Amino acid sequence: MSATYDLFRSLRKITPCIDGLRRNLLREGTPERAYFFDLGVAENVKDEIAQYMRCSGDQRIEGALQREVAVYRHLGYDVFRTRLPNAGRFETSVVKGEGANSYPGVIRSWEDFECFDWPRVRDVDFAPLEWFEKNLPSDMGVTHTVCVWETARQILGFENLCLCLYDQPELVDAVFEKVGEYYTELAKHLVDFACVFSLFGADDLGYKTSTLLPPDTLRRLVLPWHKQWATTAHKAGKLYFLHSCGKIDALMEDLIVDVNVDAKHSFEDVIEPVTEAKRKYGDRLSLLGGLDVDFLARGEEGEIRTKVREILDQCMPGGGYCLGSGNWITSYIPLYNYLVMLDEGRRWCES
Repeated sequence: MSATYDLFRSLRKITPCIDGLRRNLLREGTPERAYFFDLGVAENVKDEIAQYMRCSGDQRIEGALQREVAVYRHLGYDVFRTRLPNAGRFETSVVKGEGANSYPGVIRSWEDFECFDWPRVRDVDFAPLEWFEKNLPSDMGVTHTVCVWETARQILGFENLCLCLYDQPELVDAVFEKVGEYYTELAKHLVDFACVFSLFGADDLGYKTSTLLPPDTLRRLVLPWHKQWATTAHKAGKLYFLHSCGKIDALMEDLIVDVNVDAKHSFEDVIEPVTEAKRKYGDRLSLLGGLDVDFLARGEEGEIRTKVREILDQCMPGGGYCLGSGNWITSYIPLYNYLVMLDEGRRWCES
């Protein structure tokens, strides 16, 4: 058919090993193979992969959840992120993307706060996790996000939030409290599911040169919630991941020592290459992903293979690393390039 399909068919099969992944992330020694992790894979990419699987006669894929399991298993992931349909209903009326920082928000006063339709965990549809509980292979797991900063920022609007920190600080505190309490209750339900391998705190706390708010403000408003969720995860025998884009050097000691994060996700070469993070924190913190998204989208095959090999050679010793993109597999990353990353990761253990 095509070079992409040929590469897809040639991928060495990997049998997931959730216990091996856990040992890797707890840094209990250099694993025998590379493990993989990404924030997610774009729907169009998963559709194409599922079609390739049908062409290859690998298996039938019926239904969205079955497709998720089949696709991620074929790609070699032991754990993948899932979402409960209405668990983030805070976000249904707010703006994301490039316009998020200038969006005026939906809560600008105490009257707005009182009128806001705050969601309740009892209304969350847990059906997908119930399905995974019965049908997910025992050698795989899922992770689910919890967040406070991203949601509160969207509800208040970033510019309005910054003003309110001075003009209406009690209102800001109240919004963060409402959001944090919601996700704290949700986290307690999530960890009751055996299929849930980890909780995944997802708050983009920085941009290219610094944190989005002063570190002390984030220490007061945001990090205590992540500490609660990490504690909830650990008490249930789960791990706690943190996704944060941006330069958050000022918070790293807090995240490692106080919050007790098990693994950090999201890396961009212009901010901090994952290999540098490994050098600085690798004996105390596991790292997820790190192959720069822009590089993965634009790079040639040889360049990608060389870069993957460099990352693995530097990050794998001692354990505590999973290969993946610096963020997630976007719709504009060529499928061929993505498969090259996965293929080179498989080859690492053979060298």
